[in-house]
Amino acid sequence: MAANEGRNVDVEREMALIEKAQQLGGHFPNAEALGRARRILEGTLTVEQARAEVAAKHGFPLQNRDEPDARP
Repeated sequence: MAANEGRNVDVEREMALIEKAQQLGGHFPNAEALGRARRILEGTLTVEQARAEVAAKHGFPLQNRDEPDARP
């Protein structure tokens, strides 16, 4: 299911909010991360698919969100 299913999303406004919020938090997302956020907002990528992309990129196993965190 797409993250924006069933609601009207102003993608440009939401992207501006995402980018500014990240900057205010001291984070500066790259074009790849912002593109992933855009695809979620557009409904062409699910949150789970985005998580899988990040996990694959960084070589981490994708943990089921229902499982407790196994990190020490």
